[in-house]
Amino acid sequence: MSATPTLNATEIMRMDSRRCHEHLRSRGVAFATVERDQAPEVAIPVRLRGPIAGVEFVIPWSDDPETDHHAIWDCRLVAAMLPLASWLRGHGFTEVQYFSALRRGRITRAKPRSRHNVGLAIDILGFKRGPGQPLYKVEEHYPRRTLRSCPSPTRGDTRHRAPGDEPLPGAPPGDVYLGLVCHAYRFGLVHTLLTPDHDRDHHNHLHLDLKTGQASPPDPYFSFHGR
Repeated sequence: MSATPTLNATEIMRMDSRRCHEHLRSRGVAFATVERDQAPEVAIPVRLRGPIAGVEFVIPWSDDPETDHHAIWDCRLVAAMLPLASWLRGHGFTEVQYFSALRRGRITRAKPRSRHNVGLAIDILGFKRGPGQPLYKVEEHYPRRTLRSCPSPTRGDTRHRAPGDEPLPGAPPGDVYLGLVCHAYRFGLVHTLLTPDHDRDHHNHLHLDLKTGQASPPDPYFSFHGR
């Protein structure tokens, strides 16, 4: 369930369109390219046409994902989600509901440096284990004021589990959320991950993004409680 990812966030951000498209195709991710005049702010714009590593990514209130600009991703963000989706699938989750990848309009003007403005960020609302199963929302299940640091995966103490340890089979969703955060942190899978502990604006989602010009291996910014 915790296999070592092959690429970190900085390596993914070095991909051009050809390499990124090949990366997704070689891993069975169905997608469609988006014409640049339809998303000029996004360097490598794509729309998903199927799951990522067996996990569907869904905007639950979107009337038409084929025209909704929130469902346009930079290809490299899809590539970054591959190891995270694979990790979630290994823990029995088959659907991620999210607010947006690309954003436009008033929010863009208010936050001109947001990576949402270029399709390189995702705000995760919650996870599901399958059709008809409950949605485990970040707002309701993320254990706030709990994670101060990520435990070492080789610390050797298996009797006393710490927040952020690899979740056990059938673990409650709170353990899965903390495990996902620490999995992303250990392997540098994103450049930023903001949790509900970050501020009031993030009380109901996890924000993950990629940035240009970052060091390799990445030293991600994570909003652990107390940091």
